[in-house]
Amino acid sequence: MKKEPESREIMDRFIRLVHKYNALEKAPARHGKDLDLFHSERHMLDQIGENPGINVTDFARVTGVTKGAISQVIKKLENKGLAQKYKKSGNDKEVFIELTDKGKEVCEDRKKINRETIREISEELGRYSDDEVSFLIGIFRWLEEFLDRSRNMMVGE
Repeated sequence: MKKEPESREIMDRFIRLVHKYNALEKAPARHGKDLDLFHSERHMLDQIGENPGINVTDFARVTGVTKGAISQVIKKLENKGLAQKYKKSGNDKEVFIELTDKGKEVCEDRKKINRETIREISEELGRYSDDEVSFLIGIFRWLEEFLDRSRNMMVGE
């Protein structure tokens, strides 16, 4: 059975989701009294907290973001006193990233927020069977691979 109308609806909804997500990334969120963090900064802060002492190259691989983009966000986090880059003695090539004490505090606050977000999603997924949840995860994996293939075709990789 052909699924063209359903495929179009899925693509339309997916594109709307991407646009809504992009709008979220552009809006800063207040942390504490005087700290505004954009979504990309919050996400990067979370990732650094989960991967302490990781080097920039591995960090780019783990997050699926270019090293250039990583460097830009890290610079913003450094300027806000939340993260710092460093090199280990005897290794001048690799640059590592870690949170400052202030960054660790904000990261702990972020973990609480993230747990609440995951709780809400988990409750919603609890309404569905394991097979339905597995199917949804499979669709998201396929969409990610589809976007990777599409990007590679567009840039000629």
